[in-house]
Parts: sequence; C-alpha cells; structure tokens
Amino acid sequence: MWLLSLISFGESWHNNHHAFPSSAFHGMRRFEAALDPGGWVITGLEKLGLAWKVVRIPRERQASKSLVA
Repeated sequence: MWLLSLISFGESWHNNHHAFPSSAFHGMRRFEAALDPGGWVITGLEKLGLAWKVVRIPRERQASKSLVA
C-alpha cells in the first residue's frame, strides 16, 4: 500500500476518507501520514496561508473507529 500511496498521491489510503469524510488527509496513522503527498501539499498551502480551516482528526477520535490498512 505504501508504494501505491506515493504513486497515487495518497489515494491508496482513500478508505480512511470514508471513515472521516471531513478530514483533509487520507493518511491517518503515523506511517500513512508520512506517505500522504496530498496531505503534504495541504499542509504546505496552510503554512503559506492559502488553505485554512484544515480538518485534522484527533487520535482519540480515530481510535474510536476501526481503520483498515
């Protein structure tokens, strides 16, 4: 999955989007987030002031749902 994540711009973690539709990031777990190029772009845009109200799902809320890797 990790190789597909790099090739597909993070879309191989798309199943997480269905668990948390408002999340700006597909990679939820620590190792997934490290391989989520779409998340990198959103974070960069946020730091530049070009994206705002970026939704990050707290770890506690993530733990309440079972995510499939």
